[in-house]
Amino acid sequence: MEKDLKILVVDDTVTYRQILSKIVSGFENVELLGVASNGKIALSKIKLKNPDLVLLDVFMPEMDGLETLDQIKKEHPHIDVIMLSGMDRENANLTVKALAAGALDFIPKPRGTSVDDNIAELRTALSRLILMARTRKYSRQARGISGNNTPATPLSAPEKRIVKSAAPKKILLPETDTENLITPPSENRYSRKPERIDVVVMGVSTGGPNALQEMIPKLDGDFPVPILAVQHMPSMFTASLAARLDKASSIKVVEGEDGQLVKKGIIYIAPGGRHMIVKKDRFNNTVLGLTDALPVNSCRPSVDVLFHSVAKVYGGNVLAIILTGMGTDGVSGVAAIRRRGGYSIVQDEKTSVIWGMPGAVVEANEANEIIPLDRMASRIAGITKKRRF
Repeated sequence: MEKDLKILVVDDTVTYRQILSKIVSGFENVELLGVASNGKIALSKIKLKNPDLVLLDVFMPEMDGLETLDQIKKEHPHIDVIMLSGMDRENANLTVKALAAGALDFIPKPRGTSVDDNIAELRTALSRLILMARTRKYSRQARGISGNNTPATPLSAPEKRIVKSAAPKKILLPETDTENLITPPSENRYSRKPERIDVVVMGVSTGGPNALQEMIPKLDGDFPVPILAVQHMPSMFTASLAARLDKASSIKVVEGEDGQLVKKGIIYIAPGGRHMIVKKDRFNNTVLGLTDALPVNSCRPSVDVLFHSVAKVYGGNVLAIILTGMGTDGVSGVAAIRRRGGYSIVQDEKTSVIWGMPGAVVEANEANEIIPLDRMASRIAGITKKRRF
């Protein structure tokens, strides 16, 4: 029986090539096509063997991970790439660049003292990402067979369209900011936009750095409210992400700090490895809080943790955004915001790398709108600025 996912391992370290090869070979219905010690060798093997997934080291001689990724995306755009990164600042910066350039995700190389524990950590991380790559491969095949994976196409105002999810739920896909949504009567109390938006919150995971890199530079520097964001990443990597986005954008982007005042016109990204919340200080100012509480939805930082705290502090004056990502983190938080009178928008399936998080919100009937990524910034700005006075 033919294996359903074919993988090439690329790393200049013999030990890691051996460890990764052994782990990959141990997964059911996965074929290890071979290994390569640098990018040039990898590209030649890719042409011969056509893998579905490449595990690609960031630092290598001859041709490093970024150069190799660039060539893979140019010559073989259907191949998914997962970066293998060391846990230091330079690796983090390069990995964030790779994610913005189209890498599917990354795996930090473990730094523990126990070899067995390190191997177990790699196996767990690879198991999740292999599942994701397999899902994407099946999705591409299905689109090739059907010839149409496109959700509702953009409509000209004043047209409106109802988009159905797997369950019989109805979601508006608007072209412009309309006041009256078409929703079933039972959903009307959660379908109106708030009279005023005081904060925007975002949750994003797999494919997030690329999505944020496309969306955030489109926001104005004088954005009228704060934006709080959770991007699933380990510590150190979120600092690199914030710095990269800040450099590319008019709006200020920072990594959140404990006790930091929440101000308009700033995007605060939750630091990797810690939950971020909002709370009131003794002067009744809204500030950030960072906690080391247990992961929620296997995530720390968690979208749900941030969103629930925002619902408590801001009530219904909240616009919640869920972008591309694997899993269901954010569903409970979006529901809490909408029950207080807030509003939610999710990224559509066509433009999502993985439609797990946005799709889960739709499946739970908690999405007010589904729109493509290229319209997300203008939609956020339109809703937020219109509801300031």
